[in-house]
Amino acid sequence: MRNILYLFLLLIVLSVTSCYDNNDEIGASLDYTEVEIHSDSSLRFTAESDSLYSTLVNYAVNRAQYHMLGDIKIPKFGEVKSDYLTELRYIAAFDTNLVKTGMLDSMAITIKFLVNQTTGDDRAPMQVAAYQLNKTLSSQKTDTVYTNVNPADFCDFKIKLGEKVYTSTPSNVTADTVTVIVPISRDGLTSKEWAEDFFKLYKSFKEYPSDEQLTNYLPGLYITNNYGGGAIVRVYTTTVDIYHRSYVYNVHGEVASVDGVKKEIKKTTPIFVSTNEVESVNHMSVDWAEEVTQLANNSNPILTTPLGYNVRITLPVNDIIKKFKETTTQPGVMGLLNAVTLNIPVYFTEDNAYEITPPPYLLLMRVDGNIYVDNKTKHVTPNIFFYERMLPDKTNFFIAKYSSATRSYDFGNIQSYITNIIKNNPNNGEEDEYRTDSQMILVPVGVSTDSEGEITAVYPYLQAPKFAQIDSKNIDIRFIYSTIEY
Repeated sequence: MRNILYLFLLLIVLSVTSCYDNNDEIGASLDYTEVEIHSDSSLRFTAESDSLYSTLVNYAVNRAQYHMLGDIKIPKFGEVKSDYLTELRYIAAFDTNLVKTGMLDSMAITIKFLVNQTTGDDRAPMQVAAYQLNKTLSSQKTDTVYTNVNPADFCDFKIKLGEKVYTSTPSNVTADTVTVIVPISRDGLTSKEWAEDFFKLYKSFKEYPSDEQLTNYLPGLYITNNYGGGAIVRVYTTTVDIYHRSYVYNVHGEVASVDGVKKEIKKTTPIFVSTNEVESVNHMSVDWAEEVTQLANNSNPILTTPLGYNVRITLPVNDIIKKFKETTTQPGVMGLLNAVTLNIPVYFTEDNAYEITPPPYLLLMRVDGNIYVDNKTKHVTPNIFFYERMLPDKTNFFIAKYSSATRSYDFGNIQSYITNIIKNNPNNGEEDEYRTDSQMILVPVGVSTDSEGEITAVYPYLQAPKFAQIDSKNIDIRFIYSTIEY
């Protein structure tokens, strides 16, 4: 009989959870003599709540989706500086039947960035400089490299490969990218001689070489600005290229010639590239303006990027579980938790010249604790989450997108977080009233999605300056559960 009642209650609840956003009318057509729906929104925060506060994070794990380059001072926000270190993937492919040593011209680093993703003055002149890494980032004994990395630990500043003055203004009004070409040389070799030296190495390989075989030849690059400021650009590709001439084939697969003279064309062949598959890190620092630090020091929960302030939030996990158990463990009563909703609003901030808007996404997870997954507990922190490239599972990790229409982050139904704690209790919460499970953190993140909108990657949001102050007193958290007497 009890199992039949539970199944009946579950069917009723499924019809309710599909419309939990309108809680005032939940169960309006149900027979309350059999099933009772409870909606509790009494667990509210206040403007002075110590359950929300800012926590300063001056570094992030090396999960750079984009590389950031530049220096900008933003009034009432702070000064942001960024450059990057990256290892390289070998991609060279020459047809030695068409390319000969005497046809090599030079070697250069090509940096491309997106026109519409520049923060600041796109006409500001800056000078980029390139240095060679003397060891790979992944050779470190530590688990990972963070944004507070010291570039001097990886390269010799006395050995500069090249430099180039640039702006982030596109070459024409229709261009969506800006390309900066930095001629490079090293070891007493001119740019042309370095290209010839690499080509000689290329021809010495009997089979296509692996990345490991080329690591010592060029372990990686440190790209930084050594002059100017006023803008930060979002770099989406960095390559090392060789410029050369090449013969071409005719329709018969032979080297084409006209009147006995072989036909030549100019070509650019990339030989190394920075990709998401290799180690790289944005080397970043932010000197926060007094207005920002005062907000945080006065217990205002604020979110900033890149780096800076996350928000610690104490969810009323114990109160939810306690209220639910008090009601549903009475004799002759069966209950089911069908929704716990969370919506976090932010204060409206007027747009300014730098378009400092709230972060696009927030990650909600435990500050430091165990999760229950694959029938076992696992210790996770935000840095572990990013380093292991974990994804939101809607049980331990949740993602909310900022809505400019409602000026809020809606996490929707986080009911599975509570039921997982009740069922598996990964942090022995009954002894400390679920303290570890209540201590959560809000982290600004970026996400990548597939063609169907499913999240495929989550990473620390470092792409642009962002700011939001949470409206504590209007956070909406409520839980909905159903009971039936038998």
